[in-house]
Amino acid sequence: METYMSHLFFDYEWNHQEDVRGDELKATWASLRIMLGDECLSKGYDLAARTVRTHIYVPLYPLAEWIVWNWWSILFEPEVPWLREQRGYSKRHNFRCVGDGIVIPDIEFFPLGEYVQVCWSPGHQPFQQIEFLGGGQALLPRDELSQTLYDFVKSVCDRLDQEGLSDTWLQQSWSIVCKSMEDPEETAFCRIVAKQGKDPYALSAYDETLFIQMGDRLPEVIWDDFFLLSDWNAVNAQVEEFQKNLEWIGSRSGEWKSLKRIQPSLSSLSSVHKLPWNQGYELAGQVRKAFDIPLNASFSSYEAVADGLDISFEYLKESIKDDVSLFAGMDAMVGGNHNASPAFILKKKRRSENQIFLFFRAICDHLLFPCAPSIISGVNTERQKRNRAFAAEFLAPADTIRQQLSRRDVALDEVDEIACSMGVSSYVIHHQIWNHELAVISPE
Repeated sequence: METYMSHLFFDYEWNHQEDVRGDELKATWASLRIMLGDECLSKGYDLAARTVRTHIYVPLYPLAEWIVWNWWSILFEPEVPWLREQRGYSKRHNFRCVGDGIVIPDIEFFPLGEYVQVCWSPGHQPFQQIEFLGGGQALLPRDELSQTLYDFVKSVCDRLDQEGLSDTWLQQSWSIVCKSMEDPEETAFCRIVAKQGKDPYALSAYDETLFIQMGDRLPEVIWDDFFLLSDWNAVNAQVEEFQKNLEWIGSRSGEWKSLKRIQPSLSSLSSVHKLPWNQGYELAGQVRKAFDIPLNASFSSYEAVADGLDISFEYLKESIKDDVSLFAGMDAMVGGNHNASPAFILKKKRRSENQIFLFFRAICDHLLFPCAPSIISGVNTERQKRNRAFAAEFLAPADTIRQQLSRRDVALDEVDEIACSMGVSSYVIHHQIWNHELAVISPE
């Protein structure tokens, strides 16, 4: 199912279940239906009754407890695919990890930035008498999801109060989280700690001090990306590496006049109705138009890039450093010098087309965040999705690909031919065809 915008809703009614052990579980027993727009995520086949039902019958205390325990991660910790298992990502993001043996569908939250992607899958856990049906994914505005989860947890806490229960772990912990949300500095700290997959309320004194020190040494604009990627066991060395690269960027003396000239002509992409990747596509079109670049132009070399972007090849090469080490996950850095012109630290790629693709991802970040240092990485955040979309559309415009497709069903060898003609990797063409729904790619 394609990604779409939606709204999450918990529909529940309190029930009395006398044979349930545990006062918190008995007090919060309910029939629960989880809706995402028109999709019922709790819809399942009851193996005992041999019928399909939309509600599950569970205590809501464990779910509310899990939400509070992982509050900052659910909303602010994007997935780092190569660190997923190492950091135990699922236990903080998937309802299946709620525990206490309750029946719950496979629903996982992937924060991207201003949006959170929700993915759900069919299946059942051992010993459960219900098999959940359906699967798909959708985007939720983070603020809306936060409000939905807030209202749910508050309702469960209110229910405990009504049933004469106080000072439970849930009530105490929820009070702490709410106080953090009221303090901007503490909120910022909790968000940063969550990037590392850590609990901001369970840090050692050493780790807490280290987080604060690292924040003091790094520009605030890169906190999110840096802490998301960094290895906490080597963070001091990684900070020093980043600072040295940033100093090199600042030491460049050139001025990219043509790039500065077109920036005022680029229209704002800040509309809340534009998804990040669509912003990337749109910006690519604007930049190509500003430089009067024909649709069939190929950027298979830095010489071609310099020519297309109206800059000398010598200046371009002086603005790029690709012989440095970057820690795992970081593909590039870009920032501005004293002339408000960009310079680039790029991870060396084996293929030149991949190097140029990385360069244009960095160009996108510079255009949107002039002079501010930026980290380019393989993480699926809104910022990274935006700059990947920009690079793909700039180097391989969807309209150009559409003109080269011979039919709606396209074979892999035709994808390779188009990629070769446009000077990009087959991966870029494949994703452009998929994302713009230009054709169906068959393996033969």
